[in-house]
This record gives sequence, C-alpha cells and structure tokens, in this order.
Amino acid sequence: MPHQRTGCLFGFLANLLGHRPDTAAAPPKVMVNKFFITDAERNFFLVLRQVVGTRAHILAQVSLNQLLYFLSAPNRQAWKNRASQRAIDFVLCHAATLRPLLAIELDDSTHTRPDRQTRDLLPSTSSRTY
Repeated sequence: MPHQRTGCLFGFLANLLGHRPDTAAAPPKVMVNKFFITDAERNFFLVLRQVVGTRAHILAQVSLNQLLYFLSAPNRQAWKNRASQRAIDFVLCHAATLRPLLAIELDDSTHTRPDRQTRDLLPSTSSRTY
C-alpha cells in the first residue's frame, strides 16, 4: 500500500486522537473551519494588534477551560464541563510570560441570535480569585 501524504493538521489530529495507521478505524475527514472568527472579530483583531503592538500577545478563541483553573468544589467537574464549551474571543497575554492579562468578549452580531442570548444570560464561569 503506497504512503499517502496526510498533512500536518491531519497528523496532529491523528496523534491527538490516538489513531495509528495500522488500525482498522480511520479518523473522519476534517477541514479547517472557515468560521474560526467572524468578520467583526477579524476587524477588531486588526485594530487591537495596532494598539497593543509588541507589548502583549493576542490569542483568539481561547477555551475557558484552558484559561481558568477550578479549585476543589463539590460541583467542580460540572463547572469544568461548562467552561469547556465556551471560548473568549481574545485574550491579551504578557509578552514575555504569556500570563493572561485581559480577556475580551465581543458582543457582535452573532450575539443577537436567540440561542446566543440565552447562553450569554447563564451565570459566568469565571472567578475573581487569582
């Protein structure tokens, strides 16, 4: 069987999911999400990049689960599950340490959809403990 070139994204996904070329089950076909950010988010990013310059790094679509650490609590896993389904539009991080400094959530036109408005009304998963 000839070797098929799969590309780095597929290779990364295969490693992440534990797929081995010799296994029977092939991973699903994937493609890059063309809706990674909205036009409004892209425009905001371009302005933000001009304002921030080299003083900080700008990360886009950061999972709350990556950004927050939930301390011990009886319902800790439930909060982690909720956080894993949410992302912050932009996080400004210290240029040298990548420590998060500021999180930005845009209320662009996507937030006018009824499902987004309901989601936005849910209690925040963030904590003020640093």
